[in-house]
Amino acid sequence: MGIIMLIGFITIGFFIFPIGITLCSIIGLCYGIIGKDKLFTRWSFIGLSVGIIFLIYTYYVIQGM
Repeated sequence: MGIIMLIGFITIGFFIFPIGITLCSIIGLCYGIIGKDKLFTRWSFIGLSVGIIFLIYTYYVIQGM
């Protein structure tokens, strides 16, 4: 997951945070469901929720420019 964030930070810059958190949490959510790990799935879902909130916030900030 850290590699995804690092490569995205190098290529996209600051905007990787809303995209990277969402992408990593989707991957984690799939892994948690396949592995039947309830704690991992719960934290991945929380990360997905935070990532979606960041995406919406970033969208409105860009639209306001």
